[in-house]
Amino acid sequence: MSAFDPPLAPLPPLPLAGLRVLAVEDHAIGRMLLEAMLGGFGVVATLVGTGEEARRTAAVGVFDVVLIDLGLPDIPGDRLAVELAQSPGCRDAAIIAVTGRERPTQLPDVFRSWLQKPFSGRELHDHLTAAAPVHAVRRA
Repeated sequence: MSAFDPPLAPLPPLPLAGLRVLAVEDHAIGRMLLEAMLGGFGVVATLVGTGEEARRTAAVGVFDVVLIDLGLPDIPGDRLAVELAQSPGCRDAAIIAVTGRERPTQLPDVFRSWLQKPFSGRELHDHLTAAAPVHAVRRA
């Protein structure tokens, strides 16, 4: 850059920056992929591998969005979703099912949306963006 080049305009803040996300995924590679995608969105991500870890994490943190793999080894993901929806750290969170299963005709009430694996970064971003406005207003 020379003295004659115009200064670069600062980038606008990421629309999801600061969104607090708890992701429950039992497969290590799945967690790594989620971590990379979520980090690129500017969210504050906490990733855990079991339902028990999710329970402990929700007991000490506050989250805006919870991504739950339905095929966890220690507890069915839909049952965990109901538990987390009642916990103080996730009571107001949008809960998103993340699974290889096909979306049911009637989405269980506890889930805000259903993200089917495999999914793209764009699809994940869209689901988070749909959940984010509700929580941005609550934090303000």
